[in-house]
Amino acid sequence: MASQQLPPALASDERFAVLCELLDETLEGLDLNAMLVYLVDLVKPQLLPHLADQFSLLDEAAWLLAESEDAKRNLIKNAAQLHRYKGTPWAIREVIRLLGFGEVTLQEGLSNRIHDGSITRNGAYVHGDSSAWPLYRVFLQRAMTNDQAALLRRLLLSVAPTRCRLVTLDYQSVPIRHNGVARRDGQYNHGSS
Repeated sequence: MASQQLPPALASDERFAVLCELLDETLEGLDLNAMLVYLVDLVKPQLLPHLADQFSLLDEAAWLLAESEDAKRNLIKNAAQLHRYKGTPWAIREVIRLLGFGEVTLQEGLSNRIHDGSITRNGAYVHGDSSAWPLYRVFLQRAMTNDQAALLRRLLLSVAPTRCRLVTLDYQSVPIRHNGVARRDGQYNHGSS
């Protein structure tokens, strides 16, 4: 830091010169190798659970849903930001995106819709129940197994606003094809969980 010169506007101010001297003394003996562990992309895969534990991710369904190494790294890198925005629609979308399930659409406020032609009476909304305002649906762009859906439901309990309740995880728009990839063994359902 001593090799760096303060800009002329700051060098003339005595307070900044004192601050620069304090920083020189403080940073002199600092070991920066301890900070390298937070370069999550460079850490060995065996150390990822230890980093996740620092952010209290090991006990959450999010860590169980992060099946790939990249998903685990993304989750660790964004843990602080997810915690900061917990309880918002953005956090719901972001955690699902980070886990590799792609973009999602949220349908919030399923009750008290006006008869103005903006909605279709297809069962997507609740009619006549004013207590249904905290209900929401998540429309996914990728199919998921039943155990993934159960973990995602558990995760959304901690990420979504506390007052809100998930009605369905809907992935009917991306049906499972009969091409031998998915088996009829009860692992998948018909697009809604």
